[in-house]
Amino acid sequence: MNTHYVSLHRPLIACAVYTALSNYTYATTNEINESAASGSIESIEVIGQINTLAIESDIELSQTSSPDLRKQLLQFPSLSVNGNGRVTGIVQYRGMFSDRVKLSIDGTHIAGAGPNAMDSPLSHVIGTLSQQVTLYQGIAPVSAGAETIGGALDISEQKPNFSSNDNYDFSGALTLGWFNNKSNSASGTINAVNKSSYLSLSGDTQSGDNVQAGSGITVPNTFYDRHGAKVRMGYRNQSHQIDWYLSSRTTGASGTPTLAMDIDFIDALVSGLDYKYFIDNQWTFKAKLSANNNEHEMNNFALRPNSLPTSFRINTVDSEGRGIATSLLYEKGNWANEYGAEYKTKEQNSRITNPNASGFFLQSFANIERSLGSVYGQLSQTYAVNSGWQSWQVGARLSQVSAKANNVDTSMAMMMPPAMALRDAFNNADKSKDFSLADVVAKTNYMVNNNIQLQASVGIKENAPSYSQLYVWFPLGVSAGLADGRNYLGNLDLQKESAKKIDFSAHILGDNWSFSPSVFYSHIDDYIIGLPSTNMPANMIAAMNGIANPLVWGNDEALIKGLDVTYSHQVNQYLSMRMNAQYVRGKQTGAIQQDLYRIAPLSANLSIAYTQNNYQVNLHSYIVSKQDDVSASQNETSTAGYALFDLSVAYYFNNGFTLNVLAENILDKTYADHLSGLSRVSNIELPAGSKQLGAGRNIGAYLTYQF
Repeated sequence: MNTHYVSLHRPLIACAVYTALSNYTYATTNEINESAASGSIESIEVIGQINTLAIESDIELSQTSSPDLRKQLLQFPSLSVNGNGRVTGIVQYRGMFSDRVKLSIDGTHIAGAGPNAMDSPLSHVIGTLSQQVTLYQGIAPVSAGAETIGGALDISEQKPNFSSNDNYDFSGALTLGWFNNKSNSASGTINAVNKSSYLSLSGDTQSGDNVQAGSGITVPNTFYDRHGAKVRMGYRNQSHQIDWYLSSRTTGASGTPTLAMDIDFIDALVSGLDYKYFIDNQWTFKAKLSANNNEHEMNNFALRPNSLPTSFRINTVDSEGRGIATSLLYEKGNWANEYGAEYKTKEQNSRITNPNASGFFLQSFANIERSLGSVYGQLSQTYAVNSGWQSWQVGARLSQVSAKANNVDTSMAMMMPPAMALRDAFNNADKSKDFSLADVVAKTNYMVNNNIQLQASVGIKENAPSYSQLYVWFPLGVSAGLADGRNYLGNLDLQKESAKKIDFSAHILGDNWSFSPSVFYSHIDDYIIGLPSTNMPANMIAAMNGIANPLVWGNDEALIKGLDVTYSHQVNQYLSMRMNAQYVRGKQTGAIQQDLYRIAPLSANLSIAYTQNNYQVNLHSYIVSKQDDVSASQNETSTAGYALFDLSVAYYFNNGFTLNVLAENILDKTYADHLSGLSRVSNIELPAGSKQLGAGRNIGAYLTYQF
């Protein structure tokens, strides 16, 4: 196993410790964590294990002005974020996003209420001082979870480490942020820890006005307002450890300019309980209970222009999620095996009304239930040799997904025969669906010499249709956040997606630099995508409203391929460089031949950091190519390339204070992020249908106090 290390107390600088990179020593994660907890390894955190291709890193709110950490995530190879609003980001990894990428928060799968992912998993992060991000690079191992066809990612708040004292030690941090676009934030945490228990309280509040583009144009509906709080408790003895948390995220009036509605409110409650039983030196049992409840209301008139009272719409939605997961880990010598099972459920409701017409309603989702049961096994072996085969891993997971829905209704059925036909067809259909999924993954590492290591991964990954892809019975703009402006219709005859995946990567090390290229290829059978509608009642409703025919969720073939590279260079004691770049190509290759929608363009991120004594200067550049490989059927338009430059200066005072001054887009460039889509807000300066513009020059600062 090859293990990368970085310091926890400064922003991420790659190539921090090269002696560890060159030795290729074998150590279990438990051994490393125990050493860190005991104080024998100061300020060290594992951020990558080559045998599983898991990258772990700390990111902090104060690294950028992004309230939902989306810009911080760009430091990871091939990670991007689709932005439907400033607090409504959807993670994209290697050309796949939304439900195809499993994003868990504090280890919990979030059952969001918003049918367009306004309360995406990323929005549930409580923006305290430090978050630990774990990305399973390439093909996610089966231990990362079911339905990971597009990868797996976890974002977790750093929890306190147990101390070696009987008495409680107190620590904490407070961060205040301000930017010239009237974005303000405050976050804090306080911990009480001894050798057997801890209590941690944390929270944040964030608000921001509409941003201005580099041209001076005000970008409409980019305001936001939200706050959150979390409590964590933990206990351990010689054989047992328990960690529990409860978090609350409340989002107030916030804009989502690329969607048909804005956020009125979101109230979310998430809790998790983790239990570990260290049976002996070889066996460990783990169990996790999780639950989350979400209530959400959105509308199309209170926060954006709408001069037609008859078209006012309020969508009230709610969801509940429950889950349990267990695993048994075996570690002896160079063996590390894992066996597990999980079960999770989600319930969903959605009702659309008009405040100006008390009799109007559309029950778009009625008591939808989706459940998943899954079992898996994973075997790993690592060889402590200086060359040749280093490790291998094989795993298999079997899952069963079941979904059902109640009958629906709408007031429009009384006077609109096409609406009645759609309602009756849905209510008379068999809405109980079952899907059997199988995932198989194999990985291996080969060391050519002390400086070159090669990895190969192959796998089959399967996903079942989402609840919206099955149960949208009336043509609506419900697309899990695609934000393409098209209406969609569900399909009860959908098949599961099945992807054949291949990934090759290399890690090349010099005395003070590293270079890691990866190439990937996925062929997806029965890829779920919007296809032209042949449903006459749905098409008639579209014609009556003067809009394009809806797209019907259907199965087709797709191909996603590309490459990413990471390069790190420690120039000298003070100066370091880090670069990552990605290229992704996505094609629909079946009945319709076209480019896939909303694929991240060719791009590169370059950071140059100078650190000396108590300060650090970081110059960061984002270089993005034009994207003209676009989906014609989803109204996607091309975007031009651009380059942005950010500058940050951090000073670490000896009394626990840190001042971090940031200047983003220092050249005040006017640009449009391809992944931000088209604006759907009528505005004089930026008309509806225009590309959503990014923020212009933005200057601000964070002041942090740690004790």
